[in-house]
Amino acid sequence: MAGTEFGHALGRSRALSGLPAAPLVARYGELVSAQQALGLRHMADVLVPAGGRFRVLDGIFAVEGPGRRRHIGARTLRALRAAPGDAGTGAGASAAGAAPLLERLTALQEQDPAALRRILLYQLVRLLHDHPRGHLPETATGFGVDPDEAAALVHAAAGSPRLDPVQRAAAEGLEDAWLAGRVRAAARDAAALPRAVAGGDPLLARRLAGLAGRVRAADALLDEAREHEARRDPDRAAAAYGRAARLAWDCPRAVRGLVRTHRAGGDGRPGPLEARPGPGGVDLRLPSGADPDATWRVVRLTRREPLTTPLPEVPGALGAGPLGAGPLTDPRAPLGREVRYVALPRGDAHGTPLISAPLLVAPEVAQLRLADGRARIEASWLRPPGAAGVRVTLTGPQGRTVELGAPLPLDPAAPGTGPGGSTWAGAAGGPASAGSGRTAATAHGAPTPGAGGGEAAGDAAHGTTAGGGRESVRAEGLAAGAHVLRVQCRYRPGNGADEVLSPGVEAPVTVHHWPDPVLGLAAAPRDAGGLEFRWAGGAGADVRLVEWPGDAPVEGAELAAAELPPALPWVDAAGIAEPPPGTLATVSAVAVLGERALAGPGVAVEAPEAVAGLTVRRTAAGRAKITFDWPDGAGRVTVALTPERGGERTEHPVVRAVFLREGLELPVGPDAVRVTAYAAPRSALATAAAPREAGQALLPADVAIAYRVVPGLRRMLRRGPAVLRVTLLASGGDPGSGLPDFVLVAATGGGARPHRAADGTELCRVTGAELAVSGTVERELAPCAPGGPYAVRGFLLGGRAASVRLDEPSLTSLVVR
Repeated sequence: MAGTEFGHALGRSRALSGLPAAPLVARYGELVSAQQALGLRHMADVLVPAGGRFRVLDGIFAVEGPGRRRHIGARTLRALRAAPGDAGTGAGASAAGAAPLLERLTALQEQDPAALRRILLYQLVRLLHDHPRGHLPETATGFGVDPDEAAALVHAAAGSPRLDPVQRAAAEGLEDAWLAGRVRAAARDAAALPRAVAGGDPLLARRLAGLAGRVRAADALLDEAREHEARRDPDRAAAAYGRAARLAWDCPRAVRGLVRTHRAGGDGRPGPLEARPGPGGVDLRLPSGADPDATWRVVRLTRREPLTTPLPEVPGALGAGPLGAGPLTDPRAPLGREVRYVALPRGDAHGTPLISAPLLVAPEVAQLRLADGRARIEASWLRPPGAAGVRVTLTGPQGRTVELGAPLPLDPAAPGTGPGGSTWAGAAGGPASAGSGRTAATAHGAPTPGAGGGEAAGDAAHGTTAGGGRESVRAEGLAAGAHVLRVQCRYRPGNGADEVLSPGVEAPVTVHHWPDPVLGLAAAPRDAGGLEFRWAGGAGADVRLVEWPGDAPVEGAELAAAELPPALPWVDAAGIAEPPPGTLATVSAVAVLGERALAGPGVAVEAPEAVAGLTVRRTAAGRAKITFDWPDGAGRVTVALTPERGGERTEHPVVRAVFLREGLELPVGPDAVRVTAYAAPRSALATAAAPREAGQALLPADVAIAYRVVPGLRRMLRRGPAVLRVTLLASGGDPGSGLPDFVLVAATGGGARPHRAADGTELCRVTGAELAVSGTVERELAPCAPGGPYAVRGFLLGGRAASVRLDEPSLTSLVVR
């Protein structure tokens, strides 16, 4: 068994003669986090198989059997990294989870062969100090230590200083602070350690001695700078402060003294460090004249921060070198606070420190979009994350500035959101601009009726959430003219200070003149055919009647005149329309003024297919037979009767099957009637246009010619000749011109009664002119021939024969004896 003097006379050149009081490796906290995530007690759990033993007094060895051990160095770590399942799986390290940790340990071991053993010893001592039976060798054996070394390790651990949680945190963070150049932070860590902590740790003793020397040098430079400053020599004071800041960049006195005494520009010195708010924080750029080959460490100072507050370093490097190419962004700049940045050359590079001008960290809104409407302005923007809200003001044409109400959030997934689109999530507006004389209904930021969001949206705009997002505001009741909108972000510093405003983003916008809207639109059929449109409103505007290719916009929608569909070619400026047959459309009115237009109401109209081949003739008294060609594709036809002398129009629906089977005969009365036939409208909601002349026919007043054959009077033993009496009958009193001739025809050769005028011999003719003058004409008929009585019949020929009814007597009376 090894002796109780740990590390005594060990053969390894780099073996420790005392236990480490601090790990002194970079990023030790990350290693511990990875170790704890795998459930490992110490680093040896990932180096040896579960249940295995290891030795640590003279290097790290895995005990493989009696007298056999395997050294764990960089080569072994690389093998374990290639096959991590062979080690540590029993202690909770999975193959996939152990690989990153093994990779880190391999790199650490290749850089410093003593680092891994130092870490393991530090962790074992900590475990023994924390264990209630840490003074027993069995406890060390329980941690996997070989029994031959357990007693020596326990004895050495008992003599090493015990660290409380604060001292352990200082010991574990000391190397990171030293390597980062945070001398003041490292000095604070060193001050937290016990005085004799480095007695058995030579590496820690050297680190503390170097740290103390750098602290003394920085303090001496600070004393020198204060003396120059007291003698009012700012250049030498700034130089001394700059050297002190390079030694200890986290020293607030050095950095603040440098800021206080530094003068940028002039005498060949570079200008100030460029700092401006960006989307991801504060963007930093080197000024012209800065050393092009140097890389820079950037430190941030915050105004009114206590002197004891550690100075933060901006992550990354600034400069033209490979590590600092391009700008540097500070993502953790405190919102609502005034900051300054100091850039110090890294390493041995020579260069003058660079200092930025004071900057208020108050990012502005992005993607500000403006649109004007009818007496209205709509604006939307992207509020930066961290902003508690925004303040929106509007300056009118008369120079008066008013504050608008709280904006409302917009849905970022909605297509076309914001000005210029078709979707607006209920923006709240503010009072009218100067010169309007009116106040909008949303003057105090209350949501517009029907707007989404309500009080919750208003709370979000006032800072209950600070995640940013797209917002909008609307100002109504504005006078036409030039306006200026300004949006400022509100920030709450969080240190008890008052809320601050960003400088703001301004954008001009013009409220243009818009047309008066069309308030009503109606359509009515015209007696002469077609339709007549009438509208109300639209004073001073060009009112166009259009048909939208898709869904019509809602009434009052604001449109660009260039995007309107063309005006309907079959509607004239007076609203007289002659739609082509078969038209079924929704006609909408649009008021246009210059480049702007307002959507108006619409009305559905239809132009039924006209009916061809329409003929009308009277049959019996007061009735007429109507024929026409049935239109293709029509299920019903409407036949309308309109009295020419005035009266009520009557419509008669006609079904195709009945019409083809039975024909159509309607009561028309004795007066003249205009008959109109057209295909029935397809839409019950559409206004049907009156058909043109192709579907109309005029049925004149009922004019009839009656005739009788009056037998001759008996004289003594003989009968006199028969008399033909022809009478003109006109119900309206005026039979009109073009009356037909009446012709009496006798059957040829005593045959059957004739059916047409050409079927017999003409006996006599009474002209229409004679009837028009006399009204009744009588003619004697020649007596019958020796062959006996013969049958006769009358016919109408010429003139208006088709429209004049022939009133025939009983056929048995049409015999001449």
